[in-house]
Amino acid sequence: MTAGGSNSPYPRPQRTSGALDKFKYIETSPALGREYPELQLSSIIDNDEIVHDLAITASERGVLFFSDQDIAPTDLKRLILKIGKLTGNPKEAGLHRHASSIQSNKDLGIPEADDPDILVISSVAQKKDLQGALPAGTRKFASWGWHSDESHEKFPPAYTGFKIAKAPPTGGDTLFVSSYGLYEHLSKPWQKFAETLTGESFLFSTHHAAEYLRLKEKGMPFNGDIQRGHPENVGLDFTASHPVVRTNPVTDWKGLFGVGWGLVDGRFDDMTEHESNLLKEYFLRMITDSSDLQIRRHWNDNGVAIWDNRAVHHNPTYDVVEGERTTFRIAGIGEKPYLDPNSTSRAEFLQKK
Repeated sequence: MTAGGSNSPYPRPQRTSGALDKFKYIETSPALGREYPELQLSSIIDNDEIVHDLAITASERGVLFFSDQDIAPTDLKRLILKIGKLTGNPKEAGLHRHASSIQSNKDLGIPEADDPDILVISSVAQKKDLQGALPAGTRKFASWGWHSDESHEKFPPAYTGFKIAKAPPTGGDTLFVSSYGLYEHLSKPWQKFAETLTGESFLFSTHHAAEYLRLKEKGMPFNGDIQRGHPENVGLDFTASHPVVRTNPVTDWKGLFGVGWGLVDGRFDDMTEHESNLLKEYFLRMITDSSDLQIRRHWNDNGVAIWDNRAVHHNPTYDVVEGERTTFRIAGIGEKPYLDPNSTSRAEFLQKK
């Protein structure tokens, strides 16, 4: 039985139709990333065939980049919702709403700060509100920040849309790493270990956004009654257990998911603390040492990125010294993470192709 077959409980993989092929693109690196230098997202938002291919391409390449975009954040919301619908997201899934209310965002003088579906990330607000929670000005290593968006949710985001309103002259970059490549860098025994502890039990990790609770203790307001894009994403515990190796339902490729910021205060389930900490350290080192799986994006005003959180992890650089970095993040909730044992690695798929 193959993944996504007629007898499988899992969805069939999706492949592009060729509708996007007419647009010029540049591969950012062999492992991940693609840039479309001439494509305006506002011009394709109502073309379901092109949008569907755009989503599949984002899942295959991990992250897509678009420069000088005129698409408004409200239309970027519509695009991310459509991407989710066309790729089979649960019908209950919507846009993620953050449980916190960063007060300084209200002082930015932009209408997006009042939209609960848009997370405004401002270097000005961060310096005022987040105090010592972020690595800037502290002695924490920058690797602290590697993450997949909101992985502590029971139903975490699938696709994220990200638009830069104001970019500083230097700093404020974003790094991306391929989750598919991380899985492929594991030896066969390690792949099997990361997938399962026994023949019947998957290895899970509990993602925990304890940083949010520390911010709550410092006085930042949080609302546990908000449904954060799915009826099961409620409350203020900010914990969820997910498979360490995750199948992307769009590509049917395996990626390493139990790594990064979500595991800083989390753990690997059914392990001793020492064993769990060893895995945390090793998987994080895989990210930081795998320069062949990383790309770094320096932003310009009105740049847009669309990435698949199942295919990449990312990490912002909290190093804005001059100027201001203001961004709009729209995260579309996806499926509950799962591992289809019959799914394949990206490398195996490409070899067969």
